[in-house]
Amino acid sequence: MTLTTEQRRAIFVDVMRTTDCPGGITKSQLLDVVNALDDWWEATGAAAANAAIPQPQRGILTTKQKARLFMALLSARYEVT
Repeated sequence: MTLTTEQRRAIFVDVMRTTDCPGGITKSQLLDVVNALDDWWEATGAAAANAAIPQPQRGILTTKQKARLFMALLSARYEVT
């Protein structure tokens, strides 16, 4: 499910408040990135991540459990919280 405009804006605001806030781009460009990544995740990212999980785990895990695992991997890989 694609995020609402309000949800995307909340993510944008949260990112703007972090020390990891991307430099060198404008606020509108950062919001464009948030929108593009959410569109990508909806179109292909979620399906690709799901397909990477072997069976029978793919069928056993809930969507929320898969998302939590994906977030944990990204946090560890890129040292973000």
